[in-house]
Amino acid sequence: MESTSPLGEHPTADPVSEFRGIVQDIRDAVEESCGVESVERDLERALDVLKSNPGSREAFEEVLVSVIESLGEGAVELISFTMHELRWQAVEEAVTARVSAPGRNVSDLRLYEAMLDAFSDSWRDRDLYARFDRQDG
Repeated sequence: MESTSPLGEHPTADPVSEFRGIVQDIRDAVEESCGVESVERDLERALDVLKSNPGSREAFEEVLVSVIESLGEGAVELISFTMHELRWQAVEEAVTARVSAPGRNVSDLRLYEAMLDAFSDSWRDRDLYARFDRQDG
């Protein structure tokens, strides 16, 4: 599938729209492949946009919460990768609310637990990503 966001590091006038495009790129890449290696470049792009635009944090949090709610392809990877570094409270609270919701389907619960684990220094999946694996050594 074609990329829905510009290639490279070309800033756009609207960082939230740029971020939404990257989120779609991540969803497409995860759907078409196995393993995080194929999406790590897009995850890095997403993290860069989030870090480079602190004035848009509230809007970014809304996008991330909608990703959590939809729990579609790439949701665990996106939330885990970006929040391991950023640890935004609003996003953590959104994940925690879903983990503690009664009657949650077990498969969804495991995905939310995986996201929540990324907020910890001892995140068990950190070594899957080059960015965080390098920090271990």
